[in-house]
Amino acid sequence: MIKVLEYIRIILRPLWPILLVLALVVNDAPPAQAISLPQELPHRKVVVVDAGHGGHDIGAVGPSGLSEKVVTLSVAHKIKEILLGTYEVHLTRNDDYGIDIEHRTAVANHHRADIFVSIHVGGGFRHQARGVVIFYHSSRSGQWSNPPRQQRDSWEMGEKLLPWDYIQGVHKSKNQVLAKLVHRHLMPKLNTVDKGVREAPCLVLRGADMPAILVEIGNLSHPADEKELRKLNVISAAAEAICEGIKEYFTKYP
Repeated sequence: MIKVLEYIRIILRPLWPILLVLALVVNDAPPAQAISLPQELPHRKVVVVDAGHGGHDIGAVGPSGLSEKVVTLSVAHKIKEILLGTYEVHLTRNDDYGIDIEHRTAVANHHRADIFVSIHVGGGFRHQARGVVIFYHSSRSGQWSNPPRQQRDSWEMGEKLLPWDYIQGVHKSKNQVLAKLVHRHLMPKLNTVDKGVREAPCLVLRGADMPAILVEIGNLSHPADEKELRKLNVISAAAEAICEGIKEYFTKYP
């Protein structure tokens, strides 16, 4: 052991002057400055927009042939264009193809969306029916459990519910806030009838684990509404109004 220590002393002897200088330099050095790490970036809100219908499922059809699937996709693309950059925006469909109802909310759940907005246009056999209406989900049946035949894919039709199907109940209060805000911004922009905000068993919203609404921006069965929805400026106005409602919602729930 003594021989080992003597060997180390011999090796280190030439290095002592260097070690002494280093010790003096370190001793005179200013105290180390604390490094401030960047704070965690704020969560970027995620919006999923559902363009109703698509592919073989054309949805409601107006007297002159305008289909719901065309209108909803145009509005959805415009919403994405407006919101992109401020929020993370995903569409359930980007083109004219069909999607199962369950897949639409699955997209929203997959992206962990902060809100889900499904775009639709009303339709039916009553050509005098027209107007804007915004729905939020309810699992209860009632006066809205028998919608027009053309809208059946967006609504519950009495099937047995599973526990996950009631998840929307957790978000009911925020659903109402979102629906009312979008409604308030939408009505001044469209030349149609105000049919209000309503609670209804909407199949397309069921299973979405975030605040969710269904927006009907008019009724294609009515010739005046169909004529309006053919105009690009009306499509843009509807999309802008929906975006304003979304933005105001996020100021309330940042």
